[in-house]
Amino acid sequence: KVKNQLKVKNQLKVKNQLKNKIYLMNNKLIKKLFLITAILVAVILFAWGMESFWLTQQNDVVDQIRTDDKIFDYRHLLSGQLQDSDEQDYFTVAVMLDNAYNLPYNAGLDEAHIVYEALVEANITRLLAIFDSKTKLDKIGPVRSARNYFMDWAEEYSGVYMHVGGSPQALRVINDYDFVNIDQIGAGEIYFWRDDNLIAPHNVFTSFSNILRIGEIKDVPNIKQDFSFWNFVNEEAVEDLVNFSINISNSYYKIDWKFNHSLGYYQRWQGGDKKVTHTGKQVRANNIIIQEVEMFFIDEERRGIDAESGGKVTIFNHLGQQNGIWQKKNGRTVFVNEEGNELKLVPGVTWVEIVDNLANLSKIVE
Repeated sequence: KVKNQLKVKNQLKVKNQLKNKIYLMNNKLIKKLFLITAILVAVILFAWGMESFWLTQQNDVVDQIRTDDKIFDYRHLLSGQLQDSDEQDYFTVAVMLDNAYNLPYNAGLDEAHIVYEALVEANITRLLAIFDSKTKLDKIGPVRSARNYFMDWAEEYSGVYMHVGGSPQALRVINDYDFVNIDQIGAGEIYFWRDDNLIAPHNVFTSFSNILRIGEIKDVPNIKQDFSFWNFVNEEAVEDLVNFSINISNSYYKIDWKFNHSLGYYQRWQGGDKKVTHTGKQVRANNIIIQEVEMFFIDEERRGIDAESGGKVTIFNHLGQQNGIWQKKNGRTVFVNEEGNELKLVPGVTWVEIVDNLANLSKIVE
């Protein structure tokens, strides 16, 4: 009996020890599982938090891009610069400018949105600078005389055309053009002055205070909202950009355009010298359009230029070189490729170089 009792007691002891072992093992397992679960939960929560943060940041960027798209949905009609509304509260001002080879400077030329350069008599060139009436300039000039083909280009912008007299051919038809004609010779003299430190006829100037007076007195309309502006795009610059020369007539009018990579635009040399304004700034351009036209003489010394029939064109900007044709479409000169798609311009200043042969264009090798 005693033996049986001891046997039962030992069995119970073994059983209890086994239960304790199982309990301890289970307890360790539970703790281990709890720890693993806690780690997994922490990892999941961390990953979820990082994902939420990233998505928030991504949404902020997307919203910013959308905001930018909404802000910059419009362009200045002359320069192509992005702006936050479609307001074009200005009229255009086309001013005939001197470009004599011995001219000490041009005033205001660096503030023009568009500049046309073309030959006149004696193998010199003259300039037509296109501004908007919101530009603030104290001095623009020297202002020179009108020619028919410059009037053709000025008419594309309507607004005001400012000059000092003109060729007989130009003055005969100038009132038929769609712009407000402001001639310094006559009633328009009040909008100009002469700089006595310079020699006539290279000493006539105007300013934007005078131009605003023209707008008030003549009631010049703002630029049309349906004005056909060029194909401006915002795209990154390419690496291989060409410096080039245009031999317009002689060594005085050998024009060099060299790309300044640090500034991001072309700069102009004329006759081997930097072309500067009265403030000492070198003349610059974001686009240079070389437009081939037919030239002819209309009298013993004066030229005519066909600004209507179309021809070849080459464009240089930070997108590289583009070739195509120019054509007159609904009163506006446009530049297209072989497929009829408009060539690309970048926002900023545009110079239009008028030549009789694109063979006058050459690459500068340095």
